[in-house]
Amino acid sequence: MLFTVFTPAYNRAYIIENLYKSLLRQSCKDFEWLIVDDGSTDHTEELIGSFIKDDKITIRYYKQKNQGKHIAINFGLREAKGDWFFTVDSDDFLPDDSLEILAQESKNVLRTDNAGLVGLKSYPNQTVIKRTFDGKSMECSSLDFTYKYGYNEEMAVCLKTSVAKKFPFPVIEGEKFCPESLVLNRMSKNYSFYYFGKSIYTGDYLEDGLSAKYWENFKKSVNYSLIYWSELTASDVPKEIKIKALKNYFTFSHSVPNRFLRILKDISIPNIFLYYLSK
Repeated sequence: MLFTVFTPAYNRAYIIENLYKSLLRQSCKDFEWLIVDDGSTDHTEELIGSFIKDDKITIRYYKQKNQGKHIAINFGLREAKGDWFFTVDSDDFLPDDSLEILAQESKNVLRTDNAGLVGLKSYPNQTVIKRTFDGKSMECSSLDFTYKYGYNEEMAVCLKTSVAKKFPFPVIEGEKFCPESLVLNRMSKNYSFYYFGKSIYTGDYLEDGLSAKYWENFKKSVNYSLIYWSELTASDVPKEIKIKALKNYFTFSHSVPNRFLRILKDISIPNIFLYYLSK
């Protein structure tokens, strides 16, 4: 099987049918739809059951207690049967030729250290979200794409399943938000991504979505936040990015016990000096 289209779902019965209909319209049919329900309390389970009864595409549905999107992704990767793992949120959908474009672009990958294919996201009116990428295909790490080449883009990432399985999200009891870029940054140490300028994903900015609550979620999941910022300070990124990451780290660290021991554990001595010199 070529693709696993993976969807983590939480109380999205009112909108997930849009994604289902877009999957029915895909010109490439070599995929499964794998859904992990993160403890929904609406009628998501019954609705997905009706989709399965339609028997129009391969659907596998699992339900877990509410633990967060990142834990659902870990579950999905363990169950995925496709060569490529494409996460599509339950409130978004795909253009009709999305999977076909991905299949075609995968043939253009030159580097043997490839971890995934990365295309553009668009609003429902087909306007590209945060258009800074010039559209020319390129292969590099996700860190270089953002910090070396300066592309501040809202991108859709389709991971090579065999690589993604090597990078599960860390599990911290009681915290439900871990930025997906944490894993992409970790992959960047040994793997590259193939970037191309075609839209393969349609999404919007919902008031109840994770994107709308990004910083609020960071504050609620302090340990994940500290891991993310500390690892970014240790990455090969420009000095100004290190300083910004250090400032965020020190801000969030105020709420953890044994703060100074935690800082010494997470942050290198040179970066501690860099932080204080930048104040």
